[in-house]
Amino acid sequence: MKITNIFFVSIFIFFLSVISISTSYAQDTIVKKNGDIIKAKITEIGTEEVKFKIFGETDGPVITLKKSEIKTAKVAGQTIIDVKGDAENTAEDVIIKKSGDLLKVKVVDIGIDEIKFKLYNDPYGPTISIAKSDIRTMKVGGQTIIDVKGGNAEDVITKKDGTVLKAKISELGSEEVKFKLYNNPDGPSMSLKKAEIDNIKIDGQLVYEYKEDPRSISNKAILDKTSTIKFHFFSPLSHHLAVSYEWMQKPGMNWEGGLGVYGPGVSPIDKAEGRKPSGMFLRFGPKFLLGSSSDVEVEGIKYAHPLKGRYFKPEITLSAVSLAYSVTQNIYNGNGYSTPVVQNYTNKYQSLVVNLIYGRQLIYGNTITLSYYFGFGYGFENKTTIGTTSGYAFNDFDPRRYSYWYMGKNFPMTVTAGFTIGYIFRTPEWLAGKKGYPKAPTRHSMGG
Repeated sequence: MKITNIFFVSIFIFFLSVISISTSYAQDTIVKKNGDIIKAKITEIGTEEVKFKIFGETDGPVITLKKSEIKTAKVAGQTIIDVKGDAENTAEDVIIKKSGDLLKVKVVDIGIDEIKFKLYNDPYGPTISIAKSDIRTMKVGGQTIIDVKGGNAEDVITKKDGTVLKAKISELGSEEVKFKLYNNPDGPSMSLKKAEIDNIKIDGQLVYEYKEDPRSISNKAILDKTSTIKFHFFSPLSHHLAVSYEWMQKPGMNWEGGLGVYGPGVSPIDKAEGRKPSGMFLRFGPKFLLGSSSDVEVEGIKYAHPLKGRYFKPEITLSAVSLAYSVTQNIYNGNGYSTPVVQNYTNKYQSLVVNLIYGRQLIYGNTITLSYYFGFGYGFENKTTIGTTSGYAFNDFDPRRYSYWYMGKNFPMTVTAGFTIGYIFRTPEWLAGKKGYPKAPTRHSMGG
């Protein structure tokens, strides 16, 4: 009985050993993409490669094979790798160059400016690079990744002055556009401020169109408002009222005329001297804007507002003023006593004055002007006196003429200064002309 048991146990152990040995030495199968079949004993399957020994050569070397070269791999009869359905890895990619050349490739990297690939029929060959700008069409895994058949068309930039540019736009920024001329793709890159552009079309699609902001000063708003009527703010404090009117004649040159009336207002000096002025004056002359202070920026472009900036103005003034005096004088008699006598007389002045004036005018909201000025010149004056002064030459020299100061016949110099505030409005057609102003003045047209 013991012998029988020992026999069956031995048989059982023998069969287990045979099964174990046959299992450990069963062959694995590797089928490469090129069709080669390898009978192997796979020892390791990694993420990128497979390690194995040739079946039956247990003492042979370990061989390494890239997984990308393997189509199928079976271990102990079980399929571990099977890429027969992985069309994305096996299908060829296609690149069509702008020159018309067709390349069958395997794309390995899609960069910002270039594409890297290997030739499809040479997967172990060198990696090749090509600039994206040379590619017309590229398909990867059957999907179109690049198609510039429309992008190869010209872009169109239409400027506000009507100029049309056929271009290839490389950058469309918030303030400017960068491009190359379409017929000169290897030429220099150019820039254009968006404020100069009316609209932009890329591949036939409108991507930018200028729309005027009603809250901002625009070119049209400048052209529509080229006149101002101004009040000489401090004139009532010197016994007269004065207003002026200014309008644009041409870029860089305006005309200004003024009217004043002597009498209204107050003057502590006149009150103390018992003097009452009356009369009127006219003044006029051309204004020439100076330097870059006349610039106003409209959407990135500097225009010269026709009413704004530093200026030089030769001015002629025609004045007629009467100064009526009523002064009480004490007249002494031979007894040592004095008798008060009222002196009533009038000095009349008719004047021609030529002043050279420098000033600056500011613009606020394309609505309000503020201006200050001063100037020097020559005066030519005629004086007559009506009434009697009882032989007393009262106030024979007085330089004040209200709208200017006059230093007298012996030194006929004049001085003037002032401050104005004005309102801007549209120039009447009879002054501007029916054609109006076709173009906003610029720094070039101002000559500064």
